[in-house]
Amino acid sequence: MKAYGLEDLLCGLDFDEVRRLLSTWRGASSTQAVGEAARRDPRKRLSNCMQDRRRIQAQWSRLAQDQRQLLDCLLDRRDLCMSYQRLVDRGPHFGRSSYEIEEAIQSLQSMGLVFQVQDRAVERYEEVSLAMAEEVAQVLLDLRAQAARQEKRLPHPSLPKGIFTLKAFLDIRQVRLATEDEKLGLAGHGKGNGSTRAAQHARQAYKLFLMPEAVLARIRRLPADVRELVELAMTRFGGLVPKSLCIESLGESEALERVDLGQILEEALIGCYGVMDLRDYGIQVNQECLVIFQEVTLVYARVAGSRNETTAPQENTAGVDLVSNVMRFLRYVDENGVRYTLRGEIFRATLKRILTQLLSGRGMADAETAFRFIYRFCLHRRLIERSGERTFRLSEAGRKFEERALTDKLKDLLAFAIEDPDCGGDLFHQIRQRRILLRLLRRIEADVWYDAMFLPFLARNSYLEQMEAWGVADHFSQLREQGSFMPLENLQKLAWNLFHWVRRRLHLLGIVDIGTQDGHPVSLRLSRLGASLLSAAPAQSATGARSTLVVNPDFEILLFPESDSPELVHRLDRFSLRTASDRLFRFQLSEDSVRTAIGDGMGISEIISVLSERCRVSLPQNVLFSLRDWGDRAGVLFLEEPRRIVARKAATLARLKAHVRVRELTEEDQGGALRIRETVRIQDFKELLRDLGFHLETLPAKNAASKAAGE
Repeated sequence: MKAYGLEDLLCGLDFDEVRRLLSTWRGASSTQAVGEAARRDPRKRLSNCMQDRRRIQAQWSRLAQDQRQLLDCLLDRRDLCMSYQRLVDRGPHFGRSSYEIEEAIQSLQSMGLVFQVQDRAVERYEEVSLAMAEEVAQVLLDLRAQAARQEKRLPHPSLPKGIFTLKAFLDIRQVRLATEDEKLGLAGHGKGNGSTRAAQHARQAYKLFLMPEAVLARIRRLPADVRELVELAMTRFGGLVPKSLCIESLGESEALERVDLGQILEEALIGCYGVMDLRDYGIQVNQECLVIFQEVTLVYARVAGSRNETTAPQENTAGVDLVSNVMRFLRYVDENGVRYTLRGEIFRATLKRILTQLLSGRGMADAETAFRFIYRFCLHRRLIERSGERTFRLSEAGRKFEERALTDKLKDLLAFAIEDPDCGGDLFHQIRQRRILLRLLRRIEADVWYDAMFLPFLARNSYLEQMEAWGVADHFSQLREQGSFMPLENLQKLAWNLFHWVRRRLHLLGIVDIGTQDGHPVSLRLSRLGASLLSAAPAQSATGARSTLVVNPDFEILLFPESDSPELVHRLDRFSLRTASDRLFRFQLSEDSVRTAIGDGMGISEIISVLSERCRVSLPQNVLFSLRDWGDRAGVLFLEEPRRIVARKAATLARLKAHVRVRELTEEDQGGALRIRETVRIQDFKELLRDLGFHLETLPAKNAASKAAGE
């Protein structure tokens, strides 16, 4: 029977599957020309990629042993086709269970190396079969023949578990040398041979090995082809790169074909090279890998960064926009109510209205994507709750959220973001990597730009080093026994999914700033807000400078930001409308914004205090008068110690006394003010006033009279 062509197999795929395979196959650069028709047609683009020899070679080198054995079964047949069940039955010949064979077949299908077909051969009629594309198979046959010619060469050894650092390498080497001494009968004689003394000296000189000058000197002494490979691994892949990824980046590298590559790296105390199997840890890696020790990579990255003086061509900062948007969403729910569908989603028309109320433009995150995060956060923290009429309403926790300190709000959002499953990757790996990255952020200096992948690569390598101690293998062993585990992560995905989280969550929270070039992220830095949050220190403690305000008679507020600007911006967002967020922040006061802030629990006295303390000159009289007048219209009352209620205008108290329930809980004193009865809880009375449209501010007794008098 004639073999299947690539075009015929791709025609049977739906559009989503074509796009997924295209993203898998187009990772490597190629010299193959692509026409205009191929650019427009995803299937044509995928066909071109899957006929590129370099890409096929990269996919082949990425395969595990059992996956290659399955492909060999297909390659040995003229029609490149075999029934699914017969292929599964080959498992015992490979020393694999049927479950492991099915798992390997699924991986090959996800990579596009085999396709499910309905074979019309007589002996397999109406059986589900698996087939390879004839064009791909021809390249694989050539690669298999090439591998057969190289069988006489000595294979690279398997790397010990956890050998990601120079310290671990020295420890392993010392143990190995000690074992050899025991076999030779040299242990316990006090001297030892030269190897033992050298190993002991290496352990004692560990810190000397990591001096920047020494690291760079050892790298310079490497052979030219090996040095090129090592520098590529450190700058582009974080010092840890599988052979298949090297081939995608360099093609047929002479350094990779060196039999003594591992020996050269180990003697230079730079790294090691060998077969690495991380499948037991839930990572799809079982091939030769180049490992540059983490300490060496860190030293090289710091030296290279200082030489390049990495700067961000275009800065993207988010500040406290996310916290302000959470408050705006809660206000919208409280004032309008939000209906949701039977599936629990907000109607599209309502969503568009909500997005117009949110701040946007400074961060890189899409406005709707950011709102989805806010929406999940509010549901998870029960800031909003569902009613029987399929509408959301503000919960008591949602009302109290507004009054919490900015740091508490950010910590709550960060804790939720750490376990957010919406940024890609296996959540088990990602949560642990995220916590490591946050610890690394605490150690770096704020306002200093780093390469965009510097911290994600460093966090990934630290995680790999600690997997054995954390019992990661036991966790995935239990999943495998339950039949619910298939490793999908690889070394690159571990780091890139972590960077996506940094970009879509930490940047959104204002903890890191992103530097872009032509719309692509190229660098990141720890913001002052992030430094104060992670170190639990006030943001302004670094410089001592304070932000100042200018309040114009037309009710516009200009903020000249300093190191403490995040806290002040957050407070201004509570009672004014932000109109600009560039180098200079602009806000607009209005009766509606002030009334909303009062309804959220921010007193009119606090608003005046914020403006007066930071204003460069005295507040304009019309602004001061309007603020107090707006407070009176909003029903602002003042509570003198201990239970006396006063107002700036008698009409406000008169409106309050008109309510029967208020008269039952209070009594009028000689000055015309109201006094809350001793049997009534102050908090219960405040909630009653809020339901009636009044707002009670608690003030010290000595200041209440002056506030009520309008001074």
